[in-house]
Amino acid sequence: MPYPQDLVGKYIDYRVDPGGNMGSGMAGMLVDGVLPGQTTAAAVAVYTAGAPVPGQPLAVQNTVPWNFTFLKYFGGAVTTASLAGAVLTGPMSGCYLCRYTRGGQNLAHIGTANAQDSEASIAVKAAWRTFEAREDVSVVEGGTPFDYFPTSEFQAAMLSPSRIPMVVGYFDAGSAYSMLLAPVPGNMNPAGLTLLKVAAVKTMTLQPWATIGAMRTFRG
Repeated sequence: MPYPQDLVGKYIDYRVDPGGNMGSGMAGMLVDGVLPGQTTAAAVAVYTAGAPVPGQPLAVQNTVPWNFTFLKYFGGAVTTASLAGAVLTGPMSGCYLCRYTRGGQNLAHIGTANAQDSEASIAVKAAWRTFEAREDVSVVEGGTPFDYFPTSEFQAAMLSPSRIPMVVGYFDAGSAYSMLLAPVPGNMNPAGLTLLKVAAVKTMTLQPWATIGAMRTFRG
């Protein structure tokens, strides 16, 4: 099944883990300055639906499920996952995702905080630069999925004025994608479901680390 492109316009029953901040008690979990093991396996139900009726639950039909590994976000930490299979991560704001080779292909979520010059943002960027410079780390390239959706697309995707869409990153089979997910209002959710509409999927063009590392916004 050629997910994620075929997900556009469909609905998924999934709650994206919002993540948290790196705590002092997590220092002992770091391996070479990064944080592995912050993943969960997901088998997500995917639905199609007819034209929505305002105030009424969607009439949904189940289709082929979507399987991936979810990589959690921690502000102030670089979380990592193997790219042996599909990986979803987010929600994204200004964080960078980098694909790299170290004993196989891997993904790093560089967990910057909201402010580029915050202590957590500065610390996580320094941790990533140290890790990326290791002799056993190579072929580093990446980008930020949030850059792929202008404000107009966020507004067009909204299903409720109070429910702002979110951006996630998705890596699979050597390709990278930015995805826009719109929360479905409670009165439109069928019983037992909490749906997100896949509003858009865009292929990401990853940049080499030499380009990313030279950006003022990344060095912050």
